[in-house]
Amino acid sequence: MSLRRLAFAGLLTGLNLSAPPAEADETRRLQLPVACAVGQDCFAQQLPDMDPGPGATDPFCGTAAYDGHDGIDIRVLSMRDIERGVPVVAALGGTVRGGRDGMPDRLANTKELRDAVQSVECGNGVVIDHGQGLETQYCHMRRGSVRVKPGQRVEAGQTLGEIGSSGLAEFPHVHLSVRRNGAKIDPISGRAVGGGCLADDTERATLFTPEAAELLARPTTQLLAMGLAGEVLDYETLASDGPPPTAGANATMTVGWGWFANLHGGDRVRFQMTDPAGTKVLDTLTEPLDRNKAVYSGLAGLRRPPTPGTWVLDVAVERDGAALLHRTQRIEIR
Repeated sequence: MSLRRLAFAGLLTGLNLSAPPAEADETRRLQLPVACAVGQDCFAQQLPDMDPGPGATDPFCGTAAYDGHDGIDIRVLSMRDIERGVPVVAALGGTVRGGRDGMPDRLANTKELRDAVQSVECGNGVVIDHGQGLETQYCHMRRGSVRVKPGQRVEAGQTLGEIGSSGLAEFPHVHLSVRRNGAKIDPISGRAVGGGCLADDTERATLFTPEAAELLARPTTQLLAMGLAGEVLDYETLASDGPPPTAGANATMTVGWGWFANLHGGDRVRFQMTDPAGTKVLDTLTEPLDRNKAVYSGLAGLRRPPTPGTWVLDVAVERDGAALLHRTQRIEIR
């Protein structure tokens, strides 16, 4: 579905609208808007929608976008991870033009909760004017975490608040959107949002530093987390509580699970388990997905407890009959 982010009222007044079409000054390159290890304890999940019509495509002609999305979503795994206090930082120095705080953190996963945040979809957030018509907006921050005020000068890398799940957020994240002269742009490719995707040479016009662009440019299919649990789990539980504890020898079952981002329709997930004796006790392939999935959790298991010792769990995503992504984890059962 389309998640609209509305700019804070009055924040565009008085901006300098004479900026050139590209930022040539390397000192004005955008940095990462988060202080976390992207791809390890936070994840770039969604990019701007570059399709001008009712479809959706990310800036690189992939599926990491949905219709109407106008920015970059960087998530932590679960609502529990919000409690870690993951900093949202200024991508570039500038002046705070406005903000909001005080909205609660929760997953807007029902119609009632989504309707309740109409006109304040951004939740808790900050808008920064960087001069030369360039503006960044940071949404869905944790309640009570916003540290800056309108009129305040901030430097690149300065903490603005923390990743949260306020406003119209169906998973905990910060949403970064960028505007130049009032128009929404994709900061990774440098093209106008809705201006079409680029199949190659995609980073030549990026507004980011090379290091940030490398981390954010291609959020392809990702395995967010995996493990062995002692019970069946679902996506809602993962999004709320995070990865479950590892199964113990007193569990009633042995469940291998995987948590994914940006799977394609037709993808299949293979789970393999090897017990401490070196015997492969499970090798199963899920049915093909019926459509693209921004997030997905899958599992397979045995209706018996795990024996103590070192288990090996293999999780792979197969696309068009070939392994696209594969990870192996050794797990100690006590």
